[in-house]
Amino acid sequence: MKILRNFLIVLLAAIVLLCGLIGLSVLKPDLFEAFMKKPSDTSELAAMGGAAPSATVIDEEDPEPVAAEPAEEPSDTVSSDIPDEPPEDSDPETGLKKSISSSYVPGGTEQTVSDALKTLTGYKEPEGTRNILDKEKADKIESTLSTGPTGDDLSFDQEFYPYYHMLDEKGQHLYRQIYANANELNDDFKAVEKDISWTSLMNVFEAVFNDHPELFWLNTEYSAGFREGGDCLELILSFNRTSKNLSKAAKDFDSGADKLAASGAEGSDYDKEKNIHNAICDAFSYSLKAEMNQSAYSGIVNSSTVCAGYARAFQYIMTNLGIPCYYCRGVAGEPHAWNIIKLDGDYYNVDVTWDDSSETWQYEYFNMSDEDISKDHRRTSLSVYLPACKGGKYGHLEEEPADESDYETGAGEAEEEETSKEKPAELPDGTYVDSLEQYYDLCRQKIESSGKGSYSFDLYTTDKSVYNSCMRSYADGSAKSGYMNEIFKNTPGAKGFSVDFTGSESDGVYRMTQKVRLY
Repeated sequence: MKILRNFLIVLLAAIVLLCGLIGLSVLKPDLFEAFMKKPSDTSELAAMGGAAPSATVIDEEDPEPVAAEPAEEPSDTVSSDIPDEPPEDSDPETGLKKSISSSYVPGGTEQTVSDALKTLTGYKEPEGTRNILDKEKADKIESTLSTGPTGDDLSFDQEFYPYYHMLDEKGQHLYRQIYANANELNDDFKAVEKDISWTSLMNVFEAVFNDHPELFWLNTEYSAGFREGGDCLELILSFNRTSKNLSKAAKDFDSGADKLAASGAEGSDYDKEKNIHNAICDAFSYSLKAEMNQSAYSGIVNSSTVCAGYARAFQYIMTNLGIPCYYCRGVAGEPHAWNIIKLDGDYYNVDVTWDDSSETWQYEYFNMSDEDISKDHRRTSLSVYLPACKGGKYGHLEEEPADESDYETGAGEAEEEETSKEKPAELPDGTYVDSLEQYYDLCRQKIESSGKGSYSFDLYTTDKSVYNSCMRSYADGSAKSGYMNEIFKNTPGAKGFSVDFTGSESDGVYRMTQKVRLY
């Protein structure tokens, strides 16, 4: 029985094959003939389509096989798995418009920066983290996480928000979403655009940071979750402590900004710029230890910041006065930030930080062309696409060092102001200093007379510029050459020496506490 069953199976298969050949001979006699013919060489095999099917086609009109020609026009039908081509005006990798350009020409790679300015290294670049999500987590995020406010109703004037207009449509969509969620203090949301590269996303975050100093609660750190294989699903923002009581922080911020802006409320745009420059130099001090020092809040509210805080504060106030002013990222010996401002249709570089880097603030980096500033400043990242600075009308107008007790406060007219060196009627008991050199001498005397050990002493001043200079001398390291190296050298057996400076102000009197450790 088993043998008979196998025989019937073979017979049935033979019948099916025979029926197939008969049908082929009726419908396609040319193919039936080719099938029955034994090929004599590999060229005949290729001609029948047996060796390289991708290299031949069968033309229904002509039974003879012909070589495939590349189509001149793409097919109207494409697979839905193939993503649409990006707009011609955008770069799919960077997410930037191909049409953006700037006549900015970077200076040479060699930069001449003084040792004192090289120590002003407080700038922190936006830092993102790319997280690869496993399928389970990615699916959960995609199905449950909200996009939050998308910002689709927002628009940004190119005159005041240039970084937004450097991005392609996808980037601008994400920019609006990030801005809207930051305003709502929503720190975790689903991306409205999935098909975006990590490089493009980094450019979007930088554009938001650079355009919006008013988002002072937004940290420079962020992260994004990507599905393994490509799609961007989750965006995570980081907020500083002001977000815990934002209404109070915003009130303090607005109050501080209004106070600074009051000095530039009148006069020409140039008058306003100069007055705000002077007011910031007068009010701010540079400190690497300043809290939230990448934000405008650190300078406007706390009066202590680094270059990022100086530049963001200047940008914010000038923008509120209706004068286009941009945050510029670059290198000046070390990563650094400054501003580009527009006056009467021309653009200029302004570095308020470096103008406030000496004992008496000045105008050395006030309204410089790209050519002039290239000796120690060079733009990087998206800032290279900001307008080139070629203006000359408002450059080099303030060559002399500024006098902090005599700067313009309205209508471009100089007014007499009470100097900070005038002491209040009643002063706390203590030793007062009137210059940085006197401060160094008194510190040297106090420490040399006290010798080794851990102790502290106070000095006072009524001159804010002197107070700022004393504080800055520790931030930029100049206190070491000013007096500390000499003490250490003249102390037999000394193995270490440190001084921690802290300061406070009350009724116009600045108290400076030096905590000494000499061992």
